[in-house]
Amino acid sequence: MRLQRSDRWRARMSEPGWLLLPLRAFLAYVFLYGGISKIADPRFLDAHSTLSLHATVLAARTGSPIASVLGPVASHSFAFGLLIALGELAVGVGLLLGLFTRVAALGGMLLVLPLWLTVSWQADPWYTSADVVYLFAFTPLLIAGSGGVFEIAKLVERPPRTDGSGATLGATATAGGGVGRRAALIAGAGAVTLLLAASAALLRPVRRSRQAGGVRTPAATPGGGAVLAQASAVAVGAALPVTDPKTGDPAFVLQLHPGEFTALDAICPHQGCPVSYLSATDGFVCPCHGSHFSATGARLSGPANRGLTSIPVAVVDGEVRR
Repeated sequence: MRLQRSDRWRARMSEPGWLLLPLRAFLAYVFLYGGISKIADPRFLDAHSTLSLHATVLAARTGSPIASVLGPVASHSFAFGLLIALGELAVGVGLLLGLFTRVAALGGMLLVLPLWLTVSWQADPWYTSADVVYLFAFTPLLIAGSGGVFEIAKLVERPPRTDGSGATLGATATAGGGVGRRAALIAGAGAVTLLLAASAALLRPVRRSRQAGGVRTPAATPGGGAVLAQASAVAVGAALPVTDPKTGDPAFVLQLHPGEFTALDAICPHQGCPVSYLSATDGFVCPCHGSHFSATGARLSGPANRGLTSIPVAVVDGEVRR
């Protein structure tokens, strides 16, 4: 009996579905987490945030091989961001439940490929990019699917009963019930996805003040460059998000010491993600790959090979100008 069980498990471990199960579970978790976190984070869909899809696309256009097609994405970043988040949820649910696994794998590849060609394209060396790894991690699931392992439709179907003569009892009812259960299951999976998305969306504030975390577009001035910010709007020890009028990149205007104003480009030199300001003590951190910079822009740690780019500024008539 024990030997038979051992043989059965050994046979299972040679089946593609069982071999791919850890990879499938990991990718399902990553994409479910990614989709929910994008919808729940108000900054991702807020075009005025330095952590939004809009800011990321603007930063990634430099050096991307698909820069010419990124214009519509930046212009309609809310719609594309919502589509990306819902797509990640759909891929995660499909992999988790074993529903249309090959379609889910193809969807995952289509979501990851643009990331590789934009945000991760400038990774150096190129093989340090996580997106290229995710892209090829989906290929076994695209080829083999779930392999019949932990497919939710099969788990809820009951095998037909037979009488002593081997005749099937209620074959028609069982087959019909299987089809009905499968249809109900697919509908239920869709409902769960929508419910997760709706629940996460409720975490977003209805309105978000542009003063609290917005990126201000500088106005051109005839008397000496473009206005990045009013000096009075930048508190001592704080960093005000703005847009660099020369490059279009997100940037920060800082007043680390009373009366001393500096500005830094907010684009991480590693792979082009917008950095986040923590404090005058903790400086900046890249949310994509963890590079850490001081409040002066100097590199402290992480994969970035240099510090943040400094922007020359001067205070004229109470205005911080580029």
